[in-house]
Amino acid sequence: MGNFHSACIMLGYTIETTMKAGLMEVLTNDEQKKNVILNRSHDIKRIYSECSKYSLFENVKVSDDFLKHIDYHFQRYPSQMQKASYNASKQNKVIGNSVDWVYYYDDLIVQLDDYLLSKTSDPMISMIYHAIYTLETKYARDILQENAFAILKFNKYAELVRRNMPLRDDLKTQIEDNLSKGALFYWHPEDKLIITDKQIATIAQKFSASAFELPKWTLVNGRWETVIP
Repeated sequence: MGNFHSACIMLGYTIETTMKAGLMEVLTNDEQKKNVILNRSHDIKRIYSECSKYSLFENVKVSDDFLKHIDYHFQRYPSQMQKASYNASKQNKVIGNSVDWVYYYDDLIVQLDDYLLSKTSDPMISMIYHAIYTLETKYARDILQENAFAILKFNKYAELVRRNMPLRDDLKTQIEDNLSKGALFYWHPEDKLIITDKQIATIAQKFSASAFELPKWTLVNGRWETVIP
């Protein structure tokens, strides 16, 4: 809809709550009550650093620039936004955005989600698993639509779903029918846009969260212009 700031705030909350879910898996109830980062911080870099103290998300690959980008766009008040803009300018960084950059968020969110799944006995902690379990719902299609990173893991999650089928035969049949359509169907199920495995892999490679770099200012013919890596 073009409202980048609101979208980035919602994506920021997704990353924050997923990281904090990891902290809640390793902290005792008493530690959870006392942990300031868990209870009071919305600073993505601080939350990520706190997770690292407990060896959480150690296999997640994300650049420092992308964590900064998330923090810049996760500010909710004018004073916070002004401060973020000032700090970025001091580092010759540009607080920019693009509709394509949602792919970077997709990568990080799927990585975090996949890590949580690997550390728990309940697969329903995973939003990707839940989406593939309920493929007929709008929730599921919103999660998977044009999400190259989730689509690439579709078969892995589908097998996990098959190992956790409901008891009712009609629900089993519905789930199997949904899964049988295959990953590519859910790229854009409403418009039936055609995409190939190769194209999805290319998107995933291009928009890896580990490769993200913030745009910079540069002087060109006496004018300051933005350089996007």
